[in-house]
Amino acid sequence: MRSRRSRVVSLVGLLIVGIALGSLTVGLTAVSQGTLVPSKLTVVMVPSRPTTVLQPSVEGLAKLLLAYIQANGFPQVQSVEAVVPASYPATIETLGTAKAHVGLLGPEQIVQVIDQYGSIPINVTVRNGSQRYRSQFMVNTSSPLSTMDDFVTAVKSGQTIKFSYGGSASSTSGFLFPCKTLKDNGILPANFNNFKTIHAANHQASAVAVYKGDVNVGVAFEGVETSLDSDNSKKELGWNPGDALPSTHIVKIGYSSWIPNDGIVVIKELDPGLAKVIKQGFVEILKTADGKKFGNDALNATGFVRAPDDYDMINALKAVRVVVNEITPKAADCDRQ
Repeated sequence: MRSRRSRVVSLVGLLIVGIALGSLTVGLTAVSQGTLVPSKLTVVMVPSRPTTVLQPSVEGLAKLLLAYIQANGFPQVQSVEAVVPASYPATIETLGTAKAHVGLLGPEQIVQVIDQYGSIPINVTVRNGSQRYRSQFMVNTSSPLSTMDDFVTAVKSGQTIKFSYGGSASSTSGFLFPCKTLKDNGILPANFNNFKTIHAANHQASAVAVYKGDVNVGVAFEGVETSLDSDNSKKELGWNPGDALPSTHIVKIGYSSWIPNDGIVVIKELDPGLAKVIKQGFVEILKTADGKKFGNDALNATGFVRAPDDYDMINALKAVRVVVNEITPKAADCDRQ
């Protein structure tokens, strides 16, 4: 792997796809946990940003997590390895085969690992006090398009529009929810020869495509433009001191429906005592200066909260399922290469 909240309630206490989910009281289906306490604990994260950005930050979180785990009753865990797999499916596979033990995942991936492998949600990401986020549609400051209505009109009038998704077809905020927004506006790419789409490597890459003028409109998680202002990104973009920050070249023209925030899961084989320590560990880590920096760089997150023991992640992600069921079977309608 976009991400990127006083979350002591549910991952979504919000309106998603126009439906109020309300407070979540249904208990998570019991999953039998194992007794695994690995000497090397592996943490994986969906590749929502370039590996050059994510890897150092996830490694930083891993080091802090190791120190917390060892100080709280599990010295058997001798190392924590941070891995950013090449794709969303690869991330899921590492958890499903127990090659990884902890996953920092987006909403759809959380649904997948719970459904397919019995993984257990332990934390919810907090961003600026909120447990929800959304996709943003963005253009370059030089674009004549300034609203979603302009965008829709341009497509329907036959103008050639190049559009970038923020990642693969399994990305919740990079593809699925934006596709639903296109559908709701009557501009599914399959119906317009002039509407050309590409899948950027990740959310930040979609913002870069907009920044460089390679596409007319791009989509990614809200706030992605701030990632362009990191030292690495500025260097890659050829930014010089005195230039306007790259993020200032991005203008938001519209949004998708709200989406429940991403979170953290552990595999069901993991020792429940260790899982409990990891659960609290992420909360405490993001209260520290280093943890805040790593969390912001990796997840655009300002904190984590513990998922309550009776937290029903599946129910919380009901709205995601609605979008997945509507869009995934007809994903081809959302693309025109």
